[in-house]
Amino acid sequence: MVLALLLSLTSTASEVALPGAAEQERFKAFFTQGEALYQQGEYGAAIWNFRQADSIRVTPEVAFDLAKCHEKIGDVAFSTFWYRQYLKRAPNASDALDVAERVGNVLARAEGEGRGLLEVQSPGAIDLAVNKASFAEPPVALFLPPGEYELSARFPSGVKTMVAQIRTGKTTPISFEPMPPPLLDAASAEVIVSGKAPSRPVSKLKVAGITFAGVGIGLTALGSAFAVMSNSDAGRCCGPNPDRTLSYSMAMELQNSANSKAIIANSTLWPGMGFLAVGLTLFVLSLVLN
Repeated sequence: MVLALLLSLTSTASEVALPGAAEQERFKAFFTQGEALYQQGEYGAAIWNFRQADSIRVTPEVAFDLAKCHEKIGDVAFSTFWYRQYLKRAPNASDALDVAERVGNVLARAEGEGRGLLEVQSPGAIDLAVNKASFAEPPVALFLPPGEYELSARFPSGVKTMVAQIRTGKTTPISFEPMPPPLLDAASAEVIVSGKAPSRPVSKLKVAGITFAGVGIGLTALGSAFAVMSNSDAGRCCGPNPDRTLSYSMAMELQNSANSKAIIANSTLWPGMGFLAVGLTLFVLSLVLN
């Protein structure tokens, strides 16, 4: 049930058109070479081949293999980045919860160390910079202390800048869109666009998690109330210390009342706990995938 909900709620990523036959062959060649190099322990070369494959065709398998390669060379930031990409590409995978737990543990350790994860993607950028520290190509994944960081991405048409706010134990994903060619001042070498990073909308997973948890809390509270009333009625008529002032008809009436309330309690308490468990699972996943 949880995996079905994840499948329906994480459909925000746009579908990627399948490449043609030639591209498929190139993808297969890079992917196969990456796997062979990984088996030989050549993780740097494997990363290069997997990155080439990923530029041709976006698949969860490539993201997972990139995460494993970076994990092998001790690059925790990039391994976390690619595990998160794997979860986004295959939210209903059989190992999704295990991978999400692994990512959650890394972010928890980062929180204890007073750091947050910055992820920068910028398709088509010539180079990137984080607080003037240059990176040859996207993506960029870094664990950084909390605070504001100036980011810039250079495109053939100009430079785009942005300010990112890093939060302790959280991920801050930033995506630069390629800039259109300037319509005015064609002699200008670059165009500068500055601004704050746009606020991210509340994810569907988080909304669903809060909704399920709210329903679960309501049903659980209602079931608990009826369970208490049922036990009270049962105690008066049939408990170890029954109310001996009750007539036979009054005792039977209390027993029937206790049974009716017990039925209501069972029909609301257990479903409520189920809704609450699903809600908490979805909410935790929304934090991991945020």
